[in-house]
Amino acid sequence: SANPTIALTTKTSDGIGTGSFTSMITGLSGATTYHVRAYATNAIGTAYGTDLTFTTPAGLPSITTIAINSISSTSATSGGIIAADGGSAITARGVCWSTSANPTVSLTTKTNDGTGTGTFSSSITGLTLGVMYYVRAYATNSSGTAYGDEVTFTTSSIPTVITADISSRTTTGATTGGNVIGSGGAPVTSRGVCYGTSANPTISGSKTTDGSGTGTFSSTLTGLTPNTTYYVRAYATSTSGTGYGTQKTFIT
Repeated sequence: SANPTIALTTKTSDGIGTGSFTSMITGLSGATTYHVRAYATNAIGTAYGTDLTFTTPAGLPSITTIAINSISSTSATSGGIIAADGGSAITARGVCWSTSANPTVSLTTKTNDGTGTGTFSSSITGLTLGVMYYVRAYATNSSGTAYGDEVTFTTSSIPTVITADISSRTTTGATTGGNVIGSGGAPVTSRGVCYGTSANPTISGSKTTDGSGTGTFSSTLTGLTPNTTYYVRAYATSTSGTGYGTQKTFIT
């Protein structure tokens, strides 16, 4: 506000006597106009200099990087949360990534996810299997570019699974299972066996669901047709995709 006085807490105290003095004004906000007056106090009272104004430049945005999710062999998802624009409009935002620490917007490996504050999502693509990547969200305004905290992730492959031998055959059922010996770097969210009367069955057809994670599991097939040849493959699914074991066959 105009014509500030020493009744305010926002003042400096720069010694005594006549002559020139220098005052350091701190704790200001970006992109804000301030009024300033010099003052001098003696026994009679306080005198003020001319009211001058100045405007601080905008500060950098305040941004946080969203944790990596949906990791696959060639892609992942991240994003950012811009809590404040620093006093100047956000003109660009997204994430940048690299195989080296502290990636910046000077890289070609970045997304451009609109403008403004708030939360945004970024799709990271064109990655290489089994490689660690560094990711930072960024936001740009008239003062420059701010970066969120750095997060890392490693691209993953599909799970590795072995199909168990067929046992306990009946006229309408059988017992089998599998062993998920590798997750590929991402959690195994579903596992079981898929089966049918045609070769190379997939999870789009008949299947069992036998939990999640790695390790050995057992699967019970029911509702089969007597005296019929069936094809069976164990499967395991993660965010990277579905892996299948070797095909087994049996006759009810």
